[in-house]
Parts: sequence; C-alpha cells; structure tokens
Amino acid sequence: MSLIKLTHESINPYKLISDYEKANCDAKTIGGESIFIGYMRSNNSTRQDVTSMDLEFYPKMTSSYLENLSKTIMTKYNLENILIAHRVGRVFPGDCIVVVCCWSMHRKESIEAVKIVLEDLKHNAPLWKKEHFNDKTSEWVEKNT
Repeated sequence: MSLIKLTHESINPYKLISDYEKANCDAKTIGGESIFIGYMRSNNSTRQDVTSMDLEFYPKMTSSYLENLSKTIMTKYNLENILIAHRVGRVFPGDCIVVVCCWSMHRKESIEAVKIVLEDLKHNAPLWKKEHFNDKTSEWVEKNT
C-alpha cells in the first residue's frame, strides 16, 4: 500500500507517519521502518539569506510521476508500505518539505528504498524550486544538493 501526498498545507511529519502507520501497517509483518524528514533551510550553498521558496509543480504530471515511482520502489525493494509527502507552494525556513517513509520485512530494503526515493525526488521528479532572498531577489534552483 502507498500514500502519495502533494500539499500546500503544513506537514506535521510525525502525525502523518503515525496516522498512516495505524491505518495501514501491520507491525507483525514489518521488520524495518525507515524515515526521512526534510526541512527548508535559510541558507543554500552560496547564500545565507534565503527567506522563502516556491515549490512549483504540474498536479497531474507530478502525482503520476510519484505514483509510478512508489510502485517501482515497492516492487524493487519488496516493501510492505511507502509514504511520500511533499510540500508545494510557498514554504519558509523550518517548514517540513518532504517525508519519505518505507516499511519492509527487513531493514536493508527500507533503508535503501528511502535513499533511492530521495535521490529521485531531488533529481528527476517534476518539482521546481525558486528561492527568495532578503534583498528581494530570487532565483531558480538549478542544482539540487
């Protein structure tokens, strides 16, 4: 089972994971749960004054991409469950931007699956980031770290 969530609303990562887990996960069959929670920073590799960021997307394209990614990862890593949540719209330093959680029979699969999903989100998913700075300038993020 999987949950893909693209939202303009704040993400409370621990509540999201807990609620999903209670409704969808059977602890008797899960040996490993791996979690990544990503937050917006107020700095990037060249500037220390990032005040906000716009995360843009095409709803159908991005949802479809993430659904296909979750299906591929579930099969490849023999996952019991996967949750991918990503903020869109305007975000601010300290906001939770992304949550990836994978449940599997063994820890190795869940750990590797989270890593692969994150790399794919950073480099391939149809999500575009524009950072805004204290001096009222902005620029598109060309290189994800």
